[in-house]
Amino acid sequence: MNKASKRWNMLRHSVLERTRREVIEPFGPLYLIFLGTSVFYLIGLGRLSLAQQTAEYSVLATIMIFAIAAAGLALPFLTGAVLTLRAADRKLERLQRG
Repeated sequence: MNKASKRWNMLRHSVLERTRREVIEPFGPLYLIFLGTSVFYLIGLGRLSLAQQTAEYSVLATIMIFAIAAAGLALPFLTGAVLTLRAADRKLERLQRG
């Protein structure tokens, strides 16, 4: 098999770099969203399970319960998205190296 030309290697590298800039980097904040959602869910769940609840619920407590439930429902989707993004990023890194 013939060795790839310098021009082909430069073109390949630039295409992979542009792919990273246009596909991977815009989803960078997804990691922070995942981290924030995870922390909010864990703190909220701990607060709900450890705190002494009175017989009466306030509006604020109801809002917090729904927010914690929404974070719990969002975590599986965010986990899948973050894992897919990381796998694609690693695959692009491997393609750029070799």
